[in-house]
Amino acid sequence: MFLHFFSCINSIRFGLLCLLIPFTFTLQAQHKDWEKKAMMPFWKSKTMLNESVLMVSENEEAPEATLLFKPKKILSVTNAGLDTTYQEGIDWEYKNGKLKLLPGSKCVFMTDKQLYPDSARFPKINGGYVFHTEGTFFHRHQLAVTYKHRKNAWKGVIPQYRGTDLPKTTDKLKNRKKLHLLLFGDSIASGANASGVGNVAPYLPSFGALIASHLQDHYQTGIRFTNTAVGGQNSKWGAETARERVADHHPDLVIIAFGMNDGTGKMDPLKFRENTASIIRQTRDVNPDAEFILVATMLPNPESRFLGTQPQFKQVLDELTGPGIIVTDMTAVHRELLKYKSYQDMTGNNINHPNDFLIRWYAQQIAGTLLPVK
Repeated sequence: MFLHFFSCINSIRFGLLCLLIPFTFTLQAQHKDWEKKAMMPFWKSKTMLNESVLMVSENEEAPEATLLFKPKKILSVTNAGLDTTYQEGIDWEYKNGKLKLLPGSKCVFMTDKQLYPDSARFPKINGGYVFHTEGTFFHRHQLAVTYKHRKNAWKGVIPQYRGTDLPKTTDKLKNRKKLHLLLFGDSIASGANASGVGNVAPYLPSFGALIASHLQDHYQTGIRFTNTAVGGQNSKWGAETARERVADHHPDLVIIAFGMNDGTGKMDPLKFRENTASIIRQTRDVNPDAEFILVATMLPNPESRFLGTQPQFKQVLDELTGPGIIVTDMTAVHRELLKYKSYQDMTGNNINHPNDFLIRWYAQQIAGTLLPVK
C-alpha cells in the first residue's frame, strides 16, 4: 500500500490569468544547452529526452504510468525540475509495460482519490469531479523520463517545411534580416504553467519564446519576439483587440493561437473562422506583408466538461490558408499523444493547459514548418 501526503496550493480562478509579456528571450531555460535539447524533434531521435509522467496510485496500489514509446533502455528518471535523479531498483522499476514506483520510493505521485475528489470546482463527465489547480502544482508532481526506443516510433503528425508558403519570412531568415515574431492567443500562448513562467526549474519559457530562440540559433539572425497573449480570452476578443495587440506592433510573422476557450464556450466554427480572418485582415491593413501561422489548439481534459467545438477548428482554419498563411495542427498531435499517455502526464492544470513536455511539442511542430528538412 502506498501512502501519500497531499498538499494543494490555492488555485487561480479559470479565466483570470492575464499575461502580457512583451519580451525577447527574458525567460530562458535553466541551461541554454537544455533549451536546445528541448527543441530536438521527438520524431527524429531514438532517445526520448525528459518525457513527463504523473505517477498515479489507483486503489492504493503502486503508482504507475505509461510511456509514449516502448523503451529499450531507461537512462534516467528525475523530477520535473531535472535536478533530482531517482534510482532504478530503489525508487522505480519498469515492468509489464509500466513505469512503477517501489515501496519507500522518494518519487512524488498522486492517488486516484486526489485526482477525482469528492468536491471541486469542475464537474467530471458521468459524475464526480476533476481536480484542478494552476501554478506549478502539476509540474512539481510529475517526473521526467529519458530512454532509448526504436527509430520512427512516432506515428502522428510530422511538420513539413512550409518556407515556400511563407516567402517573406523565409527571405528574412535565410538572408539574416531582422524578423519580428509576434504570438497572439490565450493562456496556452501566454505560457501559463510553463516552468519558466512559474519561475521553477528547468525554467522553460512559452512555446513562442522557444520558437524564436530556436529560429535565431538556426538561422543566426536577429529575431524580436513579442507575446501579447492573454489568459482566459478567445478569438472574439482577439478580433476586437487585433489592432492594438497585433497590427500596431508591425510584426513580420504572427502566430495566432486561440481555440481552447472558444471551444469550451461552444463557439460555432464558422464564427471562429470569421474572428481569425478579422485578425489577419486588420494586421494586413497596417502591414500587407505580414504572414501567419494559425494554430489548431490542443484538447481539454476529456473527462471534464471543457470539451466543446475545439476539434472542429482545424478544418475552418485550413479554409483561411493561402499566400503567407499556414496551419499547425496541435489538435491532431495531442489526440495521438493521448492514445498512449494520460492527460495528467502532459498537463499543467489538469483541465486545459500544457506542461513543459507538451509545450515542447507545440514549439517543435511550429518551428518545424520553418526549418528545411536535413
